[in-house]
Amino acid sequence: MPDSYGTLRVRAYTAGGALPVEGAVVRVLGAGEDNRLVSFSSLTDRDGLSDRFMLPAPPVEYSLTPSPAELPYSVYDIEISKRGYLTKRIRGLTVFSGINSIQLIDMIPGSGNVIQDYPRGNINYIIPENQDLQ
Repeated sequence: MPDSYGTLRVRAYTAGGALPVEGAVVRVLGAGEDNRLVSFSSLTDRDGLSDRFMLPAPPVEYSLTPSPAELPYSVYDIEISKRGYLTKRIRGLTVFSGINSIQLIDMIPGSGNVIQDYPRGNINYIIPENQDLQ
């Protein structure tokens, strides 16, 4: 078991951030060779927040050199779904050791089996240490 972790929390909302989405199923899956067996799930609360996931990540020392021999982060995929909304997937989310991250997810009302797939972009927000979402 690794001795270094980063944390991730998901916030689901709709209406441009005006309304939280309660009861959405959030799944976090390892997407790298070193974490393929990592799998977590949670439901969002009335504020649209998931539990805080404690995810294995490489030691923080890997992030302290300009060209580390090993990747300084672990890669995860997120899937979030709720009846009445399109399912969303975020692929390639990076998690660094010792960093608290929040992933904002704008849920779009809809039905059927349509899945919106998003490659990793600049949508992962870093929460400074000693701060929380609430």
